[in-house]
Amino acid sequence: MNLNKKEKYQWTLFLSTIIATIAMIITFLSYQAQISQSFTTVNGIYQVLTITLIKASIIGGMAYVMMRKWFKQEEQFLSDIPFLFGIFFLILVFAKFLDILISFNFYTLEQDSLLVLIKFRYFVMVLDLFPMIYLSVGMILYYLSLKERFNGYGDNENLDKARQKILIIIIIIEILAISLTPNYDTLLIILPLLVLPSLITIVWLFAFAYKNKRLSQVHPLIIAVGFGIFLTTQISRPLAKKVFDTATYAIFSETIEMIIFIFIFIGLLLKANYKIRKTI
Repeated sequence: MNLNKKEKYQWTLFLSTIIATIAMIITFLSYQAQISQSFTTVNGIYQVLTITLIKASIIGGMAYVMMRKWFKQEEQFLSDIPFLFGIFFLILVFAKFLDILISFNFYTLEQDSLLVLIKFRYFVMVLDLFPMIYLSVGMILYYLSLKERFNGYGDNENLDKARQKILIIIIIIEILAISLTPNYDTLLIILPLLVLPSLITIVWLFAFAYKNKRLSQVHPLIIAVGFGIFLTTQISRPLAKKVFDTATYAIFSETIEMIIFIFIFIGLLLKANYKIRKTI
């Protein structure tokens, strides 16, 4: 059966989603005893489950809209914003189910086993941010190519090679940092150090795009503000986890993040109205 490029992308996305869903179901079944225990021993677990499922459903809807928008284009490129955000939201859905699993096991699993589960969640976080980092690195290299010293990046082939090298270095550093972290408290300190540079770059990307009247198919300013607020929540995350109990923190953070992602999604649906200056 000969498939065109669009059909290949559709089948790849469909099969990847099915495989990830099956893997998630198997993972939950392997923790069935701990989950059952959590329903009777952990205060607020029903509220955490409810708000996280609502958030996952909303984000899943966002992923569907972005992917549908991408496939309706005449041509599909992996660097397209609808695709990158569609993948970002889709991976985030599975990340939310891992958050549910961690909430179930936070008080019922031994520390070493819990640390493995949390590290796996952070690996998914690295994977989730990859589309945004890909977009950000490309924009940074484009910005540098405007300067005479780095004009070699103006060539698409050189730009792709440089982007690949930078992305590989970033991913290796983040994976090693997570893997070598000895305990949960240290992981709470490491997390902002991993996430903040990526989020700062993403905020810069969309702020730069808005200032220079680029990415007109979305509203870069709204997206930049949304990720800026998300950046603030990540900075305060370690302190909030120390102040609030796990259930209260989970309910509060999931609600705030849901509002933030809805705000970002609005920025993806709206188009920037760049006014063209008239010259006399």
